[in-house]
Amino acid sequence: MNIKSFAILAGVLALAACGDNTPNPELLKGANFIATGNGTDITLAFDANEMRVNGQVVNLYNGSYEVNGNQIKFSPFASTMMMGPMDAMQTEQDYFQFMTTVETYDLKDGRLTLKNADGKEIVFQQVEPTAEVVEEAAVVEEVPADAIAIPVAAEPETKTAE
Repeated sequence: MNIKSFAILAGVLALAACGDNTPNPELLKGANFIATGNGTDITLAFDANEMRVNGQVVNLYNGSYEVNGNQIKFSPFASTMMMGPMDAMQTEQDYFQFMTTVETYDLKDGRLTLKNADGKEIVFQQVEPTAEVVEEAAVVEEVPADAIAIPVAAEPETKTAE
């Protein structure tokens, strides 16, 4: 190998080594994740069109998020208020509190790791949406009432006495 080829190869390798390892926030859009452990699954789904998330621990929840490079911030979540087993309820409460402290994320090989400043983290595995999730996302079109044809039953013929 001559010196010129070696210099070109070294330059290419140096540029590759300086590559940006920041996760691509576009990969979050439409992605679905699950974290398992402690007997309670936590789901997290990123909306494909808006900066919104939803999921379920015991209760269904939703909220918004902001992302800049590898930094991510979640708003406090709104959730339903159903009761469940005490350990699952505690997991949910801890999760909701943790999510408001998340500062960074990493997404590699289908694993989403969310971390806060204290070094605490939660790791999710990417999953395909289930049929149930797809059904919930169905779009319903509103049709004006005057555009709906309602069949009217014909009145039965009555015979008159002749």
